[in-house]
Amino acid sequence: MQTDFNNENFRKLLLTYPIKAIELLYKRYYLSLLRVAFRYTRDDRDAEEVVEDSFVFLWENYKTFASSHDKPIEHFIVRVVKFKAITYYKKHIKLTARKRRFANGYDFKPLEYPIENKIIQEEIAERVRNIIETFPQKEKECLRLQYEQELTVAEIAKRLNVTIKAVERSLTSAKKRLRKFSI
Repeated sequence: MQTDFNNENFRKLLLTYPIKAIELLYKRYYLSLLRVAFRYTRDDRDAEEVVEDSFVFLWENYKTFASSHDKPIEHFIVRVVKFKAITYYKKHIKLTARKRRFANGYDFKPLEYPIENKIIQEEIAERVRNIIETFPQKEKECLRLQYEQELTVAEIAKRLNVTIKAVERSLTSAKKRLRKFSI
């Protein structure tokens, strides 16, 4: 990263002309920040998304970054990108695992017979889907939104126009029903 940046003048610019200041940061640090994000995501598109999200965060919180600090502005930008990249990576790993478990019914480790194992997994997944079809509509809908569309509880509540507690109750009830069935 380049260090010949006058932080005090930049912070004044950020307070008076935030759009211009963010554009300046973008032009100056974008490629360096992409490299930082790539170290965590190991994917070009994901790294770009992380950096873009970071600049959105900077824009939304520019007054905080404009306040006087001992550390240079680059320090804060890099930290934002690192935290966003780590959060993105954790969420991506969690969603991938959740999606795989739901699609396959359960996580089976490959056995000596991979074809038979795949057939068993497909049968179990089909049974789980059939069981879920017998659930009340709200529970079924909440499960699908959470596992197929990977929405959070808050996003499901907003989409269904119900409270978060109602969604949590529906998901808890649906998961209890699933545990009752022996697959």
